[in-house]
Amino acid sequence: MEALRHTTAITRRAAVGVLGAAGLGFAVLGPRPRKDAPGGRVVLDYWEKWTGQEGRAMQRLVDRYNASQDRVFVRYFAMAGIGQKALIAIAGGDPPDIIGLWNFNIPAYAEAGALVALDELAAEFGIRREDYAAAVWPLLTHRDRLWGVVSTCGTVALYYNRAMFREAGLDPDRPPRTIDEFDEYNRRLTVVEGGSGGEGRRLARVGFIHTEPGWWSWLWGYFFGGTLYDGARDRATAASAENVAGYRWVQSYAERYGADALISFQSGLGVYGSAQNAFILGKVAMVNQGPWLVNTIVQYKPGMEYAVAPFPVEAGVYDAQRPIGLLDSDVLVIPRGTRHPREAMAFIAFTQRRENIEQLSREHCKNSPLAASSPEFLSSHPNPFVHVHDAIAQSPRAFVFPRTRTWPEYEKEFNAGMQRMWRLQEPAAGALERIQDRAQAQLDDAALRRTRRAELRGERA
Repeated sequence: MEALRHTTAITRRAAVGVLGAAGLGFAVLGPRPRKDAPGGRVVLDYWEKWTGQEGRAMQRLVDRYNASQDRVFVRYFAMAGIGQKALIAIAGGDPPDIIGLWNFNIPAYAEAGALVALDELAAEFGIRREDYAAAVWPLLTHRDRLWGVVSTCGTVALYYNRAMFREAGLDPDRPPRTIDEFDEYNRRLTVVEGGSGGEGRRLARVGFIHTEPGWWSWLWGYFFGGTLYDGARDRATAASAENVAGYRWVQSYAERYGADALISFQSGLGVYGSAQNAFILGKVAMVNQGPWLVNTIVQYKPGMEYAVAPFPVEAGVYDAQRPIGLLDSDVLVIPRGTRHPREAMAFIAFTQRRENIEQLSREHCKNSPLAASSPEFLSSHPNPFVHVHDAIAQSPRAFVFPRTRTWPEYEKEFNAGMQRMWRLQEPAAGALERIQDRAQAQLDDAALRRTRRAELRGERA
């Protein structure tokens, strides 16, 4: 097969370039691998980042595969810092056979020559683009090649407290659909206590705060029709008119309630995965989150009355049939240098069977990555609103992390810029222009390095 004959050596220098200044410790955490691999089988080592409940769910799937046939035995290793450790192992010529990464790792790994291209293997094992939700396949590709297969995915949507809606005179069956409606809901749900004229006043509750939990500082422009990266031209687009409108909206909350007041309010909020979660405590009435939030609700406040809807958008881009929302995913890849690529692909293909991928998604409390979810999956899912997340995944306007190897640096620029905008230290237009310029410099540098590597190999960039 061409995909297996074509070799691109990954050097230690390339690995270190991807790792940056990250540490290279190798502390293995979580579920331990099975030691009793039956004799006569091909043994595959599978490195994964999941521990706890998620790791145990994947171990059960591995066990089902091992019991389903007698030729291959997969050993599951869960570890911290997997992105760093995997690259070092690949560069050293002793990689595992399967690695579970995040989808944003794919561009950097692919360009470093660290992965086996899966186009031919996927076709051989019946893995097809049309079997997946609209936004999933782009997460798995880079520069027109397939480098991974999805393991689980989740979309991000608006979670809101139905009891608080009723208390504020809002219809809990009528979530906000546009940004203007959302702002009005936020105004009615926010509670300010204390003295008059600003003296001694404090926020006791907010309808919504853009920095809770603050995981996605870069996505607000998408709800205004924006995007951050033009892949066809390899251009950063952070300073587009749509993004500027989105971040002016973000800043309007700091202007309305006071940047210091919002920062002080958030400093008193608890940790996301705990009983002190701001949404569970009722300190925040609405949050933008993934389906996994229900795991925390079930654990710490099982009787909570909540509902889920697509996040509101600017009125000019509203379309109920085509919701906008982030789709994120975990991926399974085959590293360059594995001795058993076809056996590794056989295991990956097993994970993609409907019954297996839906079971894993259910246990992780995530929506399915498939183009159509079974009625049984939707009816038995621990998140009663998983159909909302499913609809976002199926939407042609679901968006994903920009598909460039420089995304981690781009995101860091956005995180820093968001802090300046949120504190009203810099207007949105200026902050986004600065982010765009710096991101473009990183993209240009990456393009130059691609060209140089291609010239050394006698290929086109």
